[in-house]
Amino acid sequence: MTTTANKIAFFRKKKGLTQHDLRNEVYKRIGKKFRQGTISSWENGKTAPDMDVLNVLASILDVSVNELYEKTNNQEAPVVTTLKDITLYMQALNDIQRDYDKGQMESAYNDLKELTEEIISELSDVVNQHEKVITQLKAVKEIMRL
Repeated sequence: MTTTANKIAFFRKKKGLTQHDLRNEVYKRIGKKFRQGTISSWENGKTAPDMDVLNVLASILDVSVNELYEKTNNQEAPVVTTLKDITLYMQALNDIQRDYDKGQMESAYNDLKELTEEIISELSDVVNQHEKVITQLKAVKEIMRL
């Protein structure tokens, strides 16, 4: 759970609410209607709720607004891909190519599979960090409107 969007979905599901239920509950509390896809848009990080709605969401989900935005203790420190990391990946690819050229197909395949999984995991972390920054910027933008 690395982004506010993911946290909204997480806490909603934890409470056993559907997106429709959450939408109706927000409407009951503040009298503001939302389009059908608004909750989904929040949960996908495409848009962010304004601060008034965020306070209501926190109340409905029985969490604090800070819990929706703050980094939790069990989250890892941000992963930063450096030029050194990329150089190590290139070295590993060269080693895999060398094994393949020597006819060591199974070894090359297994090493390539492992390296690919590592790179995909790293890219996923980068994407999650990007989403978190975007969500935080949206929240700051909403706060600045107040």
